[in-house]
Amino acid sequence: MATCDLPASEVENPSAAALHQLKELLERDTAFAQALGATASTEAAAKLAAEHGIVLAPEALWRHRGTLVSGGLPTWRG
Repeated sequence: MATCDLPASEVENPSAAALHQLKELLERDTAFAQALGATASTEAAAKLAAEHGIVLAPEALWRHRGTLVSGGLPTWRG
């Protein structure tokens, strides 16, 4: 039997795991962080994340736009 090391909340909500991955990538890769900040829409941001192996719906990015970077500043204007 295989085990999973994700917390239960992330198993129940795959976008939570993807958001966690995205936050980690933003913290360790400044070029990616700048590219994400330069995107004009959540659709473009979702495409950029997918190019880095992180699959998120644009809606999930929009809902968490103020928590993706430190300081809680929105990534895209509302």
